[in-house]
Amino acid sequence: MSCTREERLDIGKQIYNNEISKSDAAVKYSISEGTARDYMRLSRVVNGLPPKNRMQKEANPVKICSQ
Repeated sequence: MSCTREERLDIGKQIYNNEISKSDAAVKYSISEGTARDYMRLSRVVNGLPPKNRMQKEANPVKICSQ
């Protein structure tokens, strides 16, 4: 599937905003996950947004009780 620049930016925005995952975007738009990631980066750069911090997304705080 050949996407226009506007479509790429829209797909990238959806991924950046966690509206859709890279793997879901890959299936939905018939692109690879790497291409979906590139669309997210393109959208981020064009819109002047900061990179997402992977640790914030994946971190599950664990509370340790000390007795």
